[in-house]
Amino acid sequence: MKSYNLIDERELLLRLRDGDRTAFAELYDRYKVMVTRQLFAILKIDSLVEDALQELFFRVWEKRKYIDAEKPIGNYLFRIAANLSYDHFRREARQHQLESSKEAILSLTAQHNYKKELDEALYRLIDQLPAQRKKVFLLCKFENKSYEEASKLLGISTHAVKDHIIKANKFLKNNSHKIAHFAGYCIAVQLLENFL
Repeated sequence: MKSYNLIDERELLLRLRDGDRTAFAELYDRYKVMVTRQLFAILKIDSLVEDALQELFFRVWEKRKYIDAEKPIGNYLFRIAANLSYDHFRREARQHQLESSKEAILSLTAQHNYKKELDEALYRLIDQLPAQRKKVFLLCKFENKSYEEASKLLGISTHAVKDHIIKANKFLKNNSHKIAHFAGYCIAVQLLENFL
């Protein structure tokens, strides 16, 4: 759900609030793939996803002065994406007055809530990693940086990056039982909703 460099996001958001178009472009580049995935998971139609993505970043630019630089922007973007998706389905339901459209909105809301809670549980585990290991993990796994890129950004060797990733993966695997019961519950609810 999050893809950002924890070190410079606050500065980026402050620049954005001041109207810096370069900061806006960097924010767009940083989040467009993840937001597009979320929109596509809900809307399923490329043209709707493109329209929603454009509207989302238009709203970010229009409301940039109200963005809290102390909070991760990812949650804000995903909330807008969810709201845009839900707005689309609400318009469809009104236009066609189909009961099935209304049920789809409720189902999507529930799915979003389960995913959000599961993501939050995962991020709580990631937050337990030592600071440097967490930085390495976020860079490599969430920002898709290569080991070489991460080593240059953090001023450590490629071997150290690899070691951090191995240890982070081992920690997450060993502690996955803390979220496994919740993930199983989410999957069961999803299957039940699809069956009914």
